Amino acid sequence: MRESLILRPAEPKDAPQAAALFYSTGHPAFNLAFGSQDKAISIIRRLFARPGNPMSFEHTTVAEVRKRVVGILTISDRAIEAKTQPRMGAELLSICGPAPLLSRLPVLLRLQRLTRLTREDELCIDDIAVSPQVRGKGIGRLLMQQAERLARRKSYTLISLYVLRDNFQAIGFYHRLGYVCDEERTDCWLARRYGFRGFLRMVKPTEQVADKFQ
Repeated sequence: MRESLILRPAEPKDAPQAAALFYSTGHPAFNLAFGSQDKAISIIRRLFARPGNPMSFEHTTVAEVRKRVVGILTISDRAIEAKTQPRMGAELLSICGPAPLLSRLPVLLRLQRLTRLTREDELCIDDIAVSPQVRGKGIGRLLMQQAERLARRKSYTLISLYVLRDNFQAIGFYHRLGYVCDEERTDCWLARRYGFRGFLRMVKPTEQVADKFQ
């Protein structure tokens, strides 16, 4: 597996395979935002293939095995967030149309606020996922190391990520890599109306990243 694994910058053509991986990182939130699995994956696929939005291929590394995308890593920082978030509304309007977008807007805005970045010196792992068929082979760890290597090289002092509060498998994985819970992020309206429990914000100072990743 390691011999045939390639980490490379994502391209628009990766959208069909990458969209399902994106969806797997937080399907309760995506269903809440877009209404259903099919709608969510379709919207993610189109966002991924377009430049200038937070879910674009521009900010993603893919793990590829025998020309099949089996993992994704999407990163963000305050500069990327400031540049791409204003475009998100226009992209969704183009993809969804005005009436469906307006009906989902209160949910979308609240979800966006829950995952907003807090620090200038912060590199955020927006999304990371590995295909179920190849889990347990170290691909997720390699993608995390890729993000940590970038954080050290670019002189960020903190790496952060957001994970669903009930995704215990992912939380355990991040704990083993040295990430700790920094904050619980919830929205009372989403919890009351939809039963959405929110996210944990987990962080790791880059000073704790092994020197071999410099």
